[in-house]
Amino acid sequence: MEAYRIQMFLHIVAVVVAFGITFAFPFMIAFAEKNGVAATRFALKFTDRVDKMVVTPGAVIVGLLGVGLIFDDNTGYKDDFPIWLVVAIVWYVGAIGVSQTIMRSNTRASIRALEGVPDGAELPVAYRALAKQASMIGGLLGLSVVGITFMMVWGSRGGF
Repeated sequence: MEAYRIQMFLHIVAVVVAFGITFAFPFMIAFAEKNGVAATRFALKFTDRVDKMVVTPGAVIVGLLGVGLIFDDNTGYKDDFPIWLVVAIVWYVGAIGVSQTIMRSNTRASIRALEGVPDGAELPVAYRALAKQASMIGGLLGLSVVGITFMMVWGSRGGF
């Protein structure tokens, strides 16, 4: 039982560390955009770096610990795999896929769109289109974190 509790604790900590910071990204980017090209370029490079150094490794750790919890004798999921868990896992894998492909390429394209733009200039049209797309995708990814967390908490307590 102690190993299970430790693994659950680590799983939850990994979720908080890996995904908690992502909720600050839209506020930081919006603030940077109001402060010009240089601030926006810096904020985008910062979010890209945090994604590589914290979010992506954290997502892997969350997944590995989650798989470990599934096969732990305390959950009973290895013998009776509930549908809510299947949905949550598919949703998680899909969200990670979107984050690592579409969102990551959008961030890098946004950085490229600002390269060579003078610090005092207006944000270019090409950047604004990418920012709108990033805002929508980021919102869906944030909703995914909340939705998956809800399913994990509610479902694990017999709520579905």
